[in-house]
Amino acid sequence: MENNKYVNIGKDQIVKEGIFVRFTELVPASLENYWNSTKHKKLLIVGESNYFDDGVDSVFKDPQAWYKGADKQHLIPEVKKEDVSNYKGYKTFDRLCKSMNEVLKETLCEHVYEEAMFYNYFLRPATVRKNNRSFKKDCSQLDRDVAGSALCGIIELDQPDVVIFVSKYAHSEFMKYMGLNGLSYDIPIDFVNHPAVHFSWNHRNGNGKQKFERLLREYWIVK
Repeated sequence: MENNKYVNIGKDQIVKEGIFVRFTELVPASLENYWNSTKHKKLLIVGESNYFDDGVDSVFKDPQAWYKGADKQHLIPEVKKEDVSNYKGYKTFDRLCKSMNEVLKETLCEHVYEEAMFYNYFLRPATVRKNNRSFKKDCSQLDRDVAGSALCGIIELDQPDVVIFVSKYAHSEFMKYMGLNGLSYDIPIDFVNHPAVHFSWNHRNGNGKQKFERLLREYWIVK
C-alpha cells in the first residue's frame, strides 16, 4: 500500500477509505517509458470495464455493497485478482500495440502499458448476459460518480498528454461527467472502437485503427 500514489482519490467524498485503497488491484498500469520516453509523449488508454460471470463469490452486482459496503471480503476474489489487473496482457490489445509500433516505425512493446498507461474506466465489473459484456446495461449513478472521480484524479496525478478511450460508451460517460461538474482539461480526450471487433477496428470509414493511428501521430509521437 505504501507505493499506491492514488490513495487519496475519492477519499471521504465518494468512497470512504479512497477508491484505490478499496480496490488496489485496479490502479492504472504503466512502466517507466510512459514517463521517460524521448520518442513519444504520455498516452493514457482507457478501456471500459472488467466483467464477472454469474457464480463469482462477490457482491459486484450491488453498487452500494461494492463501493460502500462493510463486507470487503467479497469484492474481488483471490482467483480473479490477476484477471482484473490492468497489468494483465490482453490479446485483443495486440492490435493497439501493433499500431503504436507502426507509428513509431519500430517494435517497442508487446503490451500497451510498456509505452503507455492503461486503465479501465468503470471500477465495478459488468455482468454477462447472453454474451453481452458491455457495462452499459449495469451502469448506475454511483458507478458514474466513482468512475468520473477516479479518472479525474488519475489525470491530475499522471498528467497524460492525450487520453484515448477504447470504448465509445465510457468516453461518452466521462464527457457527461466533466460537463455536469464543470471540468475541463487542456488535452485531447477522444475515443476509438474497441480492437476486439475486427470489422469495426479495420473499417476504412470507421473509428478504429485509422483513427487510433491518426491520434497517435498527431498527439503522441515526438515530432
